[in-house]
Amino acid sequence: MKNYLATKWKSLTAWSSATWGRGRIGKAKVILAWYGLAVVVMAPAALLVPDVELELRPAMTEPALLCREQQSLDEIVDAKDVTNQALLEKFRHQPDMQRRIMSSDTYMQRDAAAWRSEAMRKIARGQCREVTHGDPVRVDWMEWQSSKDAEPLKPKRMLVTYQGQTYWAYAGQWQNITGKPVAAENRAPLMVSRKAPDGNDRSAPPVVDGSQTQATPNRHPVLPFARTESYAQVRVVLLRDGWQPVISKDVDQCMEGDTRCEGHPEMLTCSGSGLAMCRFRWQRDGQQLTICTAGEEQAMFHSICE
Repeated sequence: MKNYLATKWKSLTAWSSATWGRGRIGKAKVILAWYGLAVVVMAPAALLVPDVELELRPAMTEPALLCREQQSLDEIVDAKDVTNQALLEKFRHQPDMQRRIMSSDTYMQRDAAAWRSEAMRKIARGQCREVTHGDPVRVDWMEWQSSKDAEPLKPKRMLVTYQGQTYWAYAGQWQNITGKPVAAENRAPLMVSRKAPDGNDRSAPPVVDGSQTQATPNRHPVLPFARTESYAQVRVVLLRDGWQPVISKDVDQCMEGDTRCEGHPEMLTCSGSGLAMCRFRWQRDGQQLTICTAGEEQAMFHSICE
């Protein structure tokens, strides 16, 4: 066996030397051959290496996001505030004014709010979750080797495992377990993934701006929706969150063929003019919620209304 391997090694090195001198194509072949050999040799070894256990970097003062799809992370990072976008468009021919706008505190606050809103929306839909100090994740050794040098703010992603589930995470937010507890003042506030001693989530649903909800005492937080979502999508989320349709008396009649309200007994009114607004009423644990939509052909979420 040893003689066989020695013969193969000599053959490979001889081939590499001869091929390397054949110009760019020859060099490329040699590089690819050695790279392939390295993969073949390293792959079995990597399977024997245990997963790397990670913890949030001590400098992280905000929870880290874990998302089931890489696209979800991208959509959160790319979330933009509509007011900021409108200002940039208005002054698109005035670079100096754009720079002043983008460097202002209000601009950054609005963009941060847009990012947070999109993150909360995906958390509410089960697409992402938040973890903080004391919530270790595990990562494949090879994955960690290729990701560990990522800058904290660089959007380099890696696959991790948390509580038996696989998620995408930003590599720069994590480090090897050190065994040293993070000081309480440096711990990220735990928003959604707060766990009880038994390891199960005991967190409240995400809270949205109170101006979007009816001013009823002890009202359940309402899931945030975007105006790009159809009422059909909103309806699925509400049903999953425990809301039930309210069938009321003396409501508008849904006209045959009106896809906005067909099959939705919770409809209160549907207008055919103006913004073509419709109102749909829901209830949960004695509390009521009214959703307003707009659109003549398809009901799109507009607001939470009275």
